[in-house]
Amino acid sequence: MPVYLIHGFRWPRSAVRIHIILNNLDDAAAEYIVSPATSAALLDNFHTLYPEVMSSLPALRFIEQYDPDDIVCSSQPFAFVADKVEVCQLSLDIGEVMGQGVAAEGWGALMELRDILAPQEKVGWWIVYNGDEQRRVPVEGQNGGDGEGESKKSKGSLKKLLSRGR
Repeated sequence: MPVYLIHGFRWPRSAVRIHIILNNLDDAAAEYIVSPATSAALLDNFHTLYPEVMSSLPALRFIEQYDPDDIVCSSQPFAFVADKVEVCQLSLDIGEVMGQGVAAEGWGALMELRDILAPQEKVGWWIVYNGDEQRRVPVEGQNGGDGEGESKKSKGSLKKLLSRGR
């Protein structure tokens, strides 16, 4: 359940969906932007579309807020595009991280990318909670599984969760 301190901007989920559709990114999932396949597809696409911008953003990452206890929404209304990401373990000196700042070239490139993807959003420092990056399906009963039984339980849990959202 990581908590991140990031420097970047919010990317509205609706804009993420539109970008994925318009660019035919078959391996990307707008509702799960931190998945390895989605992140890779988006980064490859950004390098193709915006090579000059991306050359100044070598550490660009996609982060999303996610609350596994919210069974009504599969995703939150925003994902984040970040040029600096720090994971907060038990504590983090926010002033120290923010004091390191970002390079002027990277700042300009991030502003340009923001102007393309989400011009109404601000670039700044954000604290983002992601309760389950792996998006594990809850298994009823014990934590251990017995192979086939666990698969049936997972499918039953998933059906139960999906029916609650209707």
